[in-house]
Amino acid sequence: MRTSLVNIVLFSSLHVLLSLTCFQNVVEAASGKGFGDNIHWRTLDDGKKEAEASGLPIMLIIHKTWCGACKALKPKFAESKDISELAHNFVMINLEDEEEPKDDAYSPDGGYIPRILFLDPSGKVHPEITNKNGNPNYKYFYSSAEQVVSAMKEAQEKLTGDAFKQGHTGDEL
Repeated sequence: MRTSLVNIVLFSSLHVLLSLTCFQNVVEAASGKGFGDNIHWRTLDDGKKEAEASGLPIMLIIHKTWCGACKALKPKFAESKDISELAHNFVMINLEDEEEPKDDAYSPDGGYIPRILFLDPSGKVHPEITNKNGNPNYKYFYSSAEQVVSAMKEAQEKLTGDAFKQGHTGDEL
C-alpha cells in the first residue's frame, strides 16, 4: 500500500512539473519577449500565412536575448502607445535568438541586431523602408520608439491599399 501511494505521489508530481513546463513554452511563444505583451505576435510561418490571407504588411523584429541594444529598445517599444496602435495595421512577427531566418533577405545590410524589417503581404522584404533618422551603415537598426513609428507609417503608406496595388500591377500574369 505504501509503495503504491509513493508511486501515485511521484507520478502526480511529475505530471504537474511537465504540465507547467509545457504551459511556460506556450506562454513564451505568445509573449512579446519584452517588446509588448499587448501586441498580437506571430511566428514567421504563421505571420506570412496571415499576411497573405489578410493583405496586411508584416513588421518583423529580429533580436537576441543577450543583446544590450535589444534590451534597451524593448521598454521603449513596449511602452509606446503609437506603436501599439499602429501594430493593428500589421502582422507583427517577433523572432528571438535561434528563430532568426538564415535567408540573406532578412539581413539586407548585415546581421546586426536588433533589426526591424517590413515585408509586403506576399512576404517579400522591402529593403527601401529603413530608419531614415538612424545610422546609414545600419539602416534597419532602431533605437527609439519615434524612429519605429516613423518607419511603420512609411510601411503602412507604401505596402497597403492602392499605393501597394499600383506598384505591383505588372506582377500578375
